[in-house]
Amino acid sequence: MTISFQMTDEQMKLKETCRELAKDFATRAAKHDEERSAPVENYKKLQEAGFFGLTIPKKFGGLGEGFLGYTIAVEELAQGCAATMMSWNMHVAGTAAIMENPDISDEKKQFIADLVIDQGALLCQSVSEPTSSSLIGQSYTPSLKAKKVEGGYILNGKKAFASMFEASDYVYLYAHPEESENPQSSIGFFLSTKSEGISVIDIWDTLGMRATRSNTVVYENVFVPEENAIHKTEEFLNSFIMKNAAWAFGTFASMYYAIGRGVGNWVKETLMTRKPKGFSQPMGYHPAMRARAGEIFADLEAARFLVYHAAWLHDTKGPGPETTAACLRAKYIAAQTTGRVVRSATIACGAHGLMKGLPFERMLRDAVTAPIMPPNEDACLDLIGTMDLGLNPEEILPFLKEEEVCQTVKN
Repeated sequence: MTISFQMTDEQMKLKETCRELAKDFATRAAKHDEERSAPVENYKKLQEAGFFGLTIPKKFGGLGEGFLGYTIAVEELAQGCAATMMSWNMHVAGTAAIMENPDISDEKKQFIADLVIDQGALLCQSVSEPTSSSLIGQSYTPSLKAKKVEGGYILNGKKAFASMFEASDYVYLYAHPEESENPQSSIGFFLSTKSEGISVIDIWDTLGMRATRSNTVVYENVFVPEENAIHKTEEFLNSFIMKNAAWAFGTFASMYYAIGRGVGNWVKETLMTRKPKGFSQPMGYHPAMRARAGEIFADLEAARFLVYHAAWLHDTKGPGPETTAACLRAKYIAAQTTGRVVRSATIACGAHGLMKGLPFERMLRDAVTAPIMPPNEDACLDLIGTMDLGLNPEEILPFLKEEEVCQTVKN
């Protein structure tokens, strides 16, 4: 099979539109970062451009761009405001995950597509659990409980890192049916973020990605009608990770590559416009600066090929072990590359780049989140090693001792 990243006319137009939107996003990025406020104006611009249906198939009324189309879009948009794209990613990934899930009926998919495209509804995909480490496999299984009642379900529990939740109209999430003894038994729900019993704990005062507002959401006796339970699975990890790799974490590879690309473009502009005092040529003519620039652009090109390959693989071959492995490699390399790029950029541009008010200082802080974004770097390497060695995940022993439940017996 021939690998080709040649863009279609539609994708070229998409890229140009996103480039123009990024310029607009950049005018508000510093303000939203400082205030850690939701960039609702940017979400509105994306909706007006028709991008709420970016990853929704054409048969349901969307643009049908797929993972490669998403990657092309985010490569441009994230350079304007990475926090906007990281949060809006939950909408794109959530709608795509719903549309690609074979267990969800076309009727429900069309209903959700109509909400998103015709009514401009913003969707938040909320999957992260309130645990201490994404290294631990059980951390991915839902802790939110769903109790079956007449006419629907009652939800109780929490979801962490719920990016863009407060600005969203609906949330797509997983909960564990209370009566099931299988920890991977899960139900996918689609419900209004304004449902009675939902509250937000504002904890997101962070170093980077401040405008994503990735707060903790509490669900206390939240009633969800039966029809809003859109699918069930007894294999959550296989369903969400293996079969949904592109939209579970593959998009983060595209995101952090895009941040690195933005840093690279800023370095180029800086080195070719700033002149050292007493010299007629800009700093880019210095051999040390050229070497740093060369390192940055070489790293970015290598990362681009891995990120684009993962997207191409998903769009041509679909989900499966090969696509999952490609997404893992892309996520790891994108995070590594972004870290090297910001380090080289700091050396090349000096203290000038660290000044508040310049975009590099914000991009540097946003890039800090790359290694820990799930799956974090160590988890990526562990999973890549497991797959490439052909190991059976069920035969790998837990590396942390589980907490023992002690019962005190009173005499």
